[in-house]
Amino acid sequence: MKRLTASLLVLLLTLGAKPHHPAHQPGKKVLPIALVLNGTRLSVNPPPVFYKDHLLVPVRRILTALGLNFEKDGPYVRTYAGAKTIQLLIGSKIAQIDNEPVTLNAAPVEIKNTLYAPLRFFTQALQAQAVFNRQTNSVEIVSTLVGRSGNGIVNNVNGDVQMMGTITGVDLDSDPPTITITHNASVRTLSITSGVGVMVQDVDAGTSSAGDLSELHTGDYAHVYLAKDGSVKRIVDAFGSRTGSIVAIASGQIVLDDGHVIVPTRTTTITLNGSDATVDKLAVDDRLMVRYNIDSSEPLQILATRRATGTSQAQTAVSIAGIDVQPDRPLRAGQTVTVTLHGTQGGTASFDIGPYVKNLPMHEDSPGTYTGTYKVGRGENFSDVPVLGHLNAHGADAPQGVSETTVSVATEPPGIVDFAPDEGATVNNARPSIYATFESGTVNVNPSSARIEVNGHDVTSGTLRTDRFIQYTPRIDYPDGPMRVTIQVSDAAGNTAKKTWTFFIRKGSQ
Repeated sequence: MKRLTASLLVLLLTLGAKPHHPAHQPGKKVLPIALVLNGTRLSVNPPPVFYKDHLLVPVRRILTALGLNFEKDGPYVRTYAGAKTIQLLIGSKIAQIDNEPVTLNAAPVEIKNTLYAPLRFFTQALQAQAVFNRQTNSVEIVSTLVGRSGNGIVNNVNGDVQMMGTITGVDLDSDPPTITITHNASVRTLSITSGVGVMVQDVDAGTSSAGDLSELHTGDYAHVYLAKDGSVKRIVDAFGSRTGSIVAIASGQIVLDDGHVIVPTRTTTITLNGSDATVDKLAVDDRLMVRYNIDSSEPLQILATRRATGTSQAQTAVSIAGIDVQPDRPLRAGQTVTVTLHGTQGGTASFDIGPYVKNLPMHEDSPGTYTGTYKVGRGENFSDVPVLGHLNAHGADAPQGVSETTVSVATEPPGIVDFAPDEGATVNNARPSIYATFESGTVNVNPSSARIEVNGHDVTSGTLRTDRFIQYTPRIDYPDGPMRVTIQVSDAAGNTAKKTWTFFIRKGSQ
């Protein structure tokens, strides 16, 4: 698991929108997109922009905030991150990292004398993770490079202090509680008073949720914000996650079905169906959820689940016979999943949805049948996660149960990432080919949901549709004039994206 794979988090951040803001509605003022770096809101002048359907961010503004140099030599821009040399060429989709080419999803461009580059550049070259938060209309960047002075401390212009590093200790029993942060050779223990805000971020799933001190995880990378008097104001606990099935295990290394190699260390905790385990206890086809440090990429926790094989096993005094999950389809924000656990009667039961949702209570509706529900909140995104059941009856714990059905949640619509002809373009073809490409999130695009209108007429029946694109080639000649196109598509959870643009036909044009 290498740092540069963090670029996959962004899903290229190319959203279905005009070059205007995606939330634009007629008659409403379009607010500038905010830029949030490690939890600190930066000046929005200049703000990130949508340009030709790509989300671009100002290069100099971010490099300056990261404490890195900005060198411009004609069309070339260079910066240095440690021993790494990074170079952009304005107008080219090929960037250079230590003379190795890296392909960007859009070329850097100067807009009103400001150089902009796609967000993926920062995730690949600068060891950063980023998401576009539609709810807050902001680009949120988490980077471990900010202010690299060797001690992980950044003094902000407003007098506040930001401290960064790996969480190496959390003491909830002391009065007041404390948290220990380690950065290189620097170790600091901070007292946490009441009222301190805690935010927990999974940079891979793109989720951020308010939490408390009990949710701080040793080994995660933290950003601690302190007031001028040194008191802690806010803590952001950031981690990465990866899910997949095992396809091979050899020499202590685990290969997942997406090709990623997980190398547990001596400090990596491993559980199999809720019980402590070691790498040699894992097997091909086991499902893994891996939590890792976003700075070092070290795996912190491996949660492995293995479904029942059908082989009869000796029943313990307290047991879980099975777990049902309804509905058996991806869910979006506001929808509810219902979990039913069958096991020993007269007990207390709860369930987890992988590592994302913990200790949800269940009620015994009838002897040995326990039910519980969970309502999906905004900002939650994960795919194919099993439900883990817990049951205690008569003073004894049952072995953890694992559902056969997994849960997938998507709260962001798919992206409409490319289209043609371009907005405002003029073509000389009376039957122009019209298309758009899609980018799915945690769940796939539903091809049958794709719809296209041309000048107010639904022409979907004449299209070619897949989960990656929709294409329409007219069977009749269109007259000269504007062509207004609207494309709409949904993912398997029902999240819908819509895009409208206009191009022009002028058959005498060149």
